[in-house]
Amino acid sequence: MPVDINIIDSLNLFEDLSHAELEEIASLMRRIRVTEGEAITRQGDPAHTIFIILSGNFMVFFKEGRSYTLHNKGDIIGLSTVVIPFYYTGTAVALSDGVVLSMPGRELLRLIESNPVLSDKIMKKINQIVSARLPFVTGGC
Repeated sequence: MPVDINIIDSLNLFEDLSHAELEEIASLMRRIRVTEGEAITRQGDPAHTIFIILSGNFMVFFKEGRSYTLHNKGDIIGLSTVVIPFYYTGTAVALSDGVVLSMPGRELLRLIESNPVLSDKIMKKINQIVSARLPFVTGGC
């Protein structure tokens, strides 16, 4: 069953999308329950799924002990599904039970490649998120 577009419309990543674009995104998503301690990504694995938090708390661990937590509705895990290096750069573990939206990265890439306007809207948001998180991944200042 596709995800309700009202849920997607409330997320920062998709706030600039038209109704038709939201419907297309919604058709790619699935709602998944996660349990405390569950790893939803593993560092070094091919990045095949992007996750968007609806509820719960997650920690993403990186090399050399770096990490950050995500706990806000709309926070994204697995951005490497649509940006280089196309493998998970961190291991994301649920710190509590929660709910995430999952979307196959291949399908999101297909959608982005076929629609330049949609691509521009989504990739601008993703680039902002990646830029803000880069110091955690690389250890830079």
